[in-house]
This record gives sequence, C-alpha cells and structure tokens, in this order.
Amino acid sequence: MTPARRANLRRLLAPRHIVFAGGDSAVFAAGQCAAGDFKGEIWGLNPQPGRFGAIPSYTSVAELPEAPDAVFLAVPRQRVPPVIKELREKGAGGIVCYSAGFGELGDDGVHLEQELIDACGDMALAGPNVFGLLNYITGAHLWPFSHGGTPVEQGPALISQSGMLSGYLLTNRRSVRFSYVIGAGNQSVLGVEDYLDYLADDPSVTGFGLYIETLRDIPQFAAAVGRALDRGVPVVALKAGQSDLAAQTALTHTGSLAGQDTFYQALFDRIGVARVSTPSLMLETLQLLTTAGPPKGRRLAAFTCSGGDVAMLADCADREGLIFDPPDEATQRALRQWLPEIATVGNPLDYTTPLWGHEDTLEKVFAAALAPGYDAALLVQDYPPPELGEDRPYYQADARAFMRAAAKASIPAAICSGLPENLDIETQQTLIGQGVAPLQGIGEATAAIRAAAVF
Repeated sequence: MTPARRANLRRLLAPRHIVFAGGDSAVFAAGQCAAGDFKGEIWGLNPQPGRFGAIPSYTSVAELPEAPDAVFLAVPRQRVPPVIKELREKGAGGIVCYSAGFGELGDDGVHLEQELIDACGDMALAGPNVFGLLNYITGAHLWPFSHGGTPVEQGPALISQSGMLSGYLLTNRRSVRFSYVIGAGNQSVLGVEDYLDYLADDPSVTGFGLYIETLRDIPQFAAAVGRALDRGVPVVALKAGQSDLAAQTALTHTGSLAGQDTFYQALFDRIGVARVSTPSLMLETLQLLTTAGPPKGRRLAAFTCSGGDVAMLADCADREGLIFDPPDEATQRALRQWLPEIATVGNPLDYTTPLWGHEDTLEKVFAAALAPGYDAALLVQDYPPPELGEDRPYYQADARAFMRAAAKASIPAAICSGLPENLDIETQQTLIGQGVAPLQGIGEATAAIRAAAVF
C-alpha cells in the first residue's frame, strides 16, 4: 500500500465528510448515518435534485462543496469507473463500492473491474460487491441496511469478505460489540491484509475477527498479525474454502481463488492466528480472548451442578484436545472438607445442588480445586428465564464465588450455559464487567478455549 493510499484509507475509515452517491440504497444509507452519532458533514449525490430529502444533495461530483473523505457508491456497474475517476479528480479520499457485477461474473466483469482499478489511482476503495464499513467509535456508517450496533470506545474489529455474514455477526446476542466492521468484497484495490495492517496499531481495536476467502499478500498479512500480537491483540480467522464446493462458491461469490486449505492452516499455525470453523465460534473465541484473555495452555478446570454436564464437558473437551487433570490427593482432601457427601471429587467437578447459593463455601471449593494450577477455568450455568427468576440469586451467588476464586488464581475464566440461549444479556454484561467471558453452549465454549490456546 502506497503512503498516499494509506493516508486515504485513514480518511475513509475516520471521515470528516461522507457522500452517499446513487439511488435507494444510497438514500437509505445516508439516512442511517444521519440518524446516528456522526458529527461530520453528510451529502447526497444524485442527478435528481432533492432525492435525499433534508440531507444536502448535489447533482454532480463537480458541485460538491469540497473533496469528500469518504464516498458510499451505489450506481449501475457500468457507471462505476467514470464516477470513480471524477471523484479521484475531485480529491476524494476513499470509496465504499456497493455496486456489484465485476470479477465475480467472469471475463466481462473482470475487464470492468480493471477499469475500476485504473480509475481509482491512490484512492482507498473497499469492494466492489461489498456492503460497506461501520465505525462505531466515530459513527461514520457507510452501510445500506439497518445494522443495530451501538457506539463503543473500543472493541474487536470485524473484517469480512461477506457482507451478509457481517450483518449476521452484527446482530449477535452474545454481547460482542465491534469497534469497526469492514467489508472487503472483491478486494480489487484493498484486501483484508490492508485493513488489518492499518488497524493493527489502533488502540481502540482489542481484537480482530476475519472472514477470509483468499489473501492477496501473505507477507503483509503475516507482518500485520505479528504487530497486532505484539500489542496483545488477538486475531481470529474463519477461512472458507476447505471443501471443493466451498472453494468454487468463493470464486463465484467474490471472484476469489480460495487456495489450498492446508497452506492456510500451516500459515495460521506458524504466525499465531486462531482458526475457527463457524461464525458463532468466531464470536465465542473473540469474547474469551478480549474479555478474559488467552489461556496459556489446554489444561482446564470445570465446575457444574450436573452429572450430565460433567459427561458432556468430558466428551467436548476430548474432541478439542483439552485436558482435565484430576485433582491430586492434597486437593481431594481439601475439597472433601467442603463438599457434600453425595459429591464425587473430580475434574470436571459436580459440586451438587446442596451447595447452590452457598457463596462463601463455594468460594473455598473453587479456590481449592484451582490451587494446583490450570490454564483456564469454566463454570457451567443455565440461567432460568425471568418468569422462573426466583432461583436467579443462587446462580448469581455461585458465579460470584467462582469469579473471585478464578481472579485469585490469576487464570482466564468463563461461565458458559449448556444451551446457548440460557445466558441472558444482563448476565452477559455483568460477567464482562468482571473480566469473565460469557460463553454460550458447552461445545462452543470448549472449542473457543481450544482455539484461544494458540496464543
């Protein structure tokens, strides 16, 4: 990336003024941005006067009051290269090209995409064939759909070659709140590695979630990952294209050659990228890493009030290569002082329902169990719905005891539900505030711990 394009990428990601160019999609995107927290100028661009309602609008690029930092471009594909050329000559900084119908269509689209690249010069361009970008720190939203995010001071950044996947992740009910959401699309001018390289030094970015179909510049990607990790910022990647069908889909989706999956796996292993297999696991792994921190290994201590959970934990951990070291004799003796007679001392530990809500005793149990030293601690709790809320104080007391014991042991801690939906938003936020990761589902929790252990 040239210095001029890097400077223009800065303008695109944190603009002072934004132009929304095109018809219905641009009008909607402009309205969404105007209704948010963006403090800069917003202008519309359409040959039809007044198309943007109360938002100041212009009928040509030449009429714009000054060179815009960022442009959301949603015009017919044949019009894209000439409009980009006009914007470059005006001095625009960067463009989100929502328009599609380029390299992903084959030869005809490839030629048109080359015209787009030639017209761009040193401007920063996201796309084409991309939803857009969202900056939840400044409120600069160049996005053609409702997105439902909220302002943040910091958080993980999401960089994705799939716009719809980004939309799903944005509406998650797992309390993962992004600082940036950036669509890479066809990566004609800027690729995933360019955004990662630029944001690797941004103090407001606490982690990276990547959806990748292909990487254009492996050395740049590896260097950017290294800089992020040096700052303690984890990188989690969902890489598509493991199967032949997925690789073919990537080619028709964004014109990407997915590449040999074994190559990407070796790359991620070498440079320290946590690879995940599903969008929900990306969220869980980001949550664990950015809230509780990375486990130093795969030795796990787990607690529950259910023998069934113990069995499921054992099976899930075995699949993920996690290790449940059994308590030594000294630890067993310590635990028997506090556990009911019906409890079986082990790891995972079913401390049984007679101890439900006995906060002080449970803190001693958890502390004794963690004393030998583990890499991470996990408590399984399925919180009852509001209409059955009379039991919630017991769950909350157990959670407080667990959090204090894990904090004293100085290891990453998470509380997970057996069923994903059984950890409500209020509880999630309470846990995050204490530096404990709320995870949803035993299988996903153990998979996230395994993925996070790469760091």
